[in-house]
Amino acid sequence: MRAIVRAAVVMFVIAGAPATAQDRAAIEAGEQVYDEHCASCHGAKLRPTGAMPDLKLQKADGRARFDQMVLNGRGQMPAWQGVISGEEIDQLWAYIRSRAADR
Repeated sequence: MRAIVRAAVVMFVIAGAPATAQDRAAIEAGEQVYDEHCASCHGAKLRPTGAMPDLKLQKADGRARFDQMVLNGRGQMPAWQGVISGEEIDQLWAYIRSRAADR
């Protein structure tokens, strides 16, 4: 029973822990990537325009799908493979998840 309580406390601390400096740096870099490549269609500061999906609705478990759509495009969205690096996709994901509706 103690192990279960200890595990629950650890998960609570991790989930509620403030972002580290490294996390904040990735989020800030992701905001720049977003502003440069995504805001014109998806809305400034992740405010949806109604024409494209609201990226704040991306679920934490949707990373693989997100990566695939960014790299390969889908529908009206162009493919960004070769334009946005893997590190920039990580930063973009950090930015979007930092403002996600399900945080």
